[in-house]
Amino acid sequence: MTISILYFYIYYRRKVKNREGVILNAKTILLIVFLVVLVIIGGLRLISIFSEKISFYVYGRENGFRLSEIGIIWRSLKKLEILDPLSLYESIPTLNRVIAMVLSEKRREGGTAPGGQVLISKLNRLRTRVALEGDANSRIQSTAALESGQRLSVIFPGRGVYASVVLNNGRRIEIELPKKILKVGSSSKSEILPPNQWKGKTVTVYMWRKGDACYAFDTTVDDSGSFEGKPCIMLNHTGKLDRIQKRQAVRCDCSIDATLFVIKTSEIDYNKADLEEDGTPCKLADISESGALICVEGKAKGNMRIKIQFYLSNILIMMFGIVHSVEYSKEKNESRLHFECTYIDDDMRNTLLNYIYSKLALGDSVEELKAAAKKKEETPDANLLGELASAAELAEKTDAVQKSGTIGPQV
Repeated sequence: MTISILYFYIYYRRKVKNREGVILNAKTILLIVFLVVLVIIGGLRLISIFSEKISFYVYGRENGFRLSEIGIIWRSLKKLEILDPLSLYESIPTLNRVIAMVLSEKRREGGTAPGGQVLISKLNRLRTRVALEGDANSRIQSTAALESGQRLSVIFPGRGVYASVVLNNGRRIEIELPKKILKVGSSSKSEILPPNQWKGKTVTVYMWRKGDACYAFDTTVDDSGSFEGKPCIMLNHTGKLDRIQKRQAVRCDCSIDATLFVIKTSEIDYNKADLEEDGTPCKLADISESGALICVEGKAKGNMRIKIQFYLSNILIMMFGIVHSVEYSKEKNESRLHFECTYIDDDMRNTLLNYIYSKLALGDSVEELKAAAKKKEETPDANLLGELASAAELAEKTDAVQKSGTIGPQV
């Protein structure tokens, strides 16, 4: 616009000179300069007014949304009176509110609006990415961040994997004297090495940090002693931690009644809902869009293809996949199946993700908190290692990590 005005000025000036032989007077020049300044100020004003919207659209395109989809999201944000629209790209609560509004509008339209589920799927992918990036930001950089009660797998060179727990973390990491669970026939016993055998040894430590990932580090045993009457060994701190496991989906604890079906045919009908009486009753202990932890009565097998079928708010969910590993409890006669989902319908995935994020937003219910408090009262001085069904579980996981070629001595 400014260039056009200047061009007009030069052209007009030449015309006047050629035809009439006069030069524009000072008033005309000042008028043109005033118009140019006015256009510049107006342009800057427009840019300042729409800069937030421009940035919002740019970020939207970078995150894979089409212009029409970004328009829908922008209008939703305005209806919700969210003061900072750009928070959509980094805030789970904002995403939750926008998704809820988009869903309600789609329901009012009868759920048949074209592209509705595609938009919800894209918003859910963004929500998962933001959640996982939040987890990554909470990762620890040093063993100084370890908390009391953190379970550990400690590899003693040449002797194998021992289970322990952090008792105290100060100048050094004080951990309970490690022990190994040994199976002798149908029973089991603990192998505990004397503290002096640990002193001076370089060990590899693995730990699964709740809500984060698996970490591994090498350190040396500096000394031995006792903490609150318990024998312990003391590990030196290190800032060299390897983060081994990275989650690709957001998971939450749950208690959902479901039905398990073993897939025996080579071809699968992903749209067919089976009768509950044809399957095996089970319960989901935690769930994500990529899998679940399934509890089922009896002794189950691993490496089998299955389908799990359940309802969320009266909406049928079907997940297809494979059982990678099984933990069997003889006392409970119960198997815990680690299930990886290889297929789930997009609409069902969106329903599942809405359930997961709603549950995470609400947090633990009063009943769950009371149950946890009651359990703690019933076992006031429980030896943390006595809870170790996780000792065997941790050792099993550690063995799997070692076989995959990660750090640490091979034992």
